[in-house]
Amino acid sequence: MLPGEVRKVKHVMSSALTVVSPDTSLDEAVSLMTAMNVPVVVVYEGTRLVGMLTDRDIALSRGSRKPSAITTVRDRMRDEVPYCHEDDLLTDAQALMRVSEVDWMPVLDRRGRLAGVLSIYMPFA
Repeated sequence: MLPGEVRKVKHVMSSALTVVSPDTSLDEAVSLMTAMNVPVVVVYEGTRLVGMLTDRDIALSRGSRKPSAITTVRDRMRDEVPYCHEDDLLTDAQALMRVSEVDWMPVLDRRGRLAGVLSIYMPFA
């Protein structure tokens, strides 16, 4: 990348993805996140983005009365998920993350398919 070149989301997003269905058990999602060493999973129903589940969402749900073996991802996921496109300007994606108060955001290609995940923890410079 050349100095002064406009940065796009695709330049800093992670393409290491973990996707689950909303009907996946919370225990299974936690095991998958641990095995893949990722703090977030993207939730898809068929070909449609329906949510995200983060390690923080799981930690906050630990006080639930429902055992995690019968709790599903749908019970704990965030279903209002902002997203961006891989060719969006990075500054625009950052602004959307700030306004939406999220640390992680799915990145889609222009066909609507999952291309990656953007994190506030990734180096943007």
